[in-house]
Amino acid sequence: MTKAIDLLKVERQHRVLDVACGRGKSSFMISCMNPEAKVVGLDLLDPNVQVAKTLFDQNDNLSYQCGNAMSLDFPDASFDRVMCVEAAFHFPDRTRFLQEAFRVLRPGGKLVVVDFAWMTDAHRIHREDQETKLIRKIWQWEDMFSITDYQRVAHETGFELRGIQNWSPRVTGSIQKLFESVSRLGNSAWGRRLLEWRNPLYRTFSHQDWKDVALAVRAHEHVRRYTKYLAFTFDRP
Repeated sequence: MTKAIDLLKVERQHRVLDVACGRGKSSFMISCMNPEAKVVGLDLLDPNVQVAKTLFDQNDNLSYQCGNAMSLDFPDASFDRVMCVEAAFHFPDRTRFLQEAFRVLRPGGKLVVVDFAWMTDAHRIHREDQETKLIRKIWQWEDMFSITDYQRVAHETGFELRGIQNWSPRVTGSIQKLFESVSRLGNSAWGRRLLEWRNPLYRTFSHQDWKDVALAVRAHEHVRRYTKYLAFTFDRP
């Protein structure tokens, strides 16, 4: 998260919009790292917003509110920075989100989007693989942009693409290795005993649960072959 915030290059007195902030931690981190900036955390779900307010809304320069990423309820040119981390793949219309982000940004503003993307347009065919369908069900998404989609739509919207950083090895790669290790342990008798000793919550897992975990781990690895976890930086001229 701190790497994404660093890409924003927030300055004193900037207004920052954190889109799809969830329960507010990312907005709080932006505010802590840039105490003189005014930060607004936005999320579609009111329960998330209420949790964020309870946990973090103790700073005059930090606020939270409900809102839709595809229809931002803010005036034109009202923010200097916009960020969206690990949420855009849930959006039903990423094109509309980019258009709205462009609209609410002031000239000279910056948008940072951290998202999963198909490596090429051709890789979208794997959306219908059985493994991908399982991941779509688990993570509740219908489709992703490809890298080319992001480049094209950003250009058509008016953004200038300043950079794409591939964070897959450091993020999804390391998480996948962890999941595979847990799955291997959980699907052996001695491994389950070890996991249950380390965390008693694992005692609630049935034999079928561990089989389902192994299936999900294999499905995640399948999807990783055709996607990247990327940080996009866009400038609004």
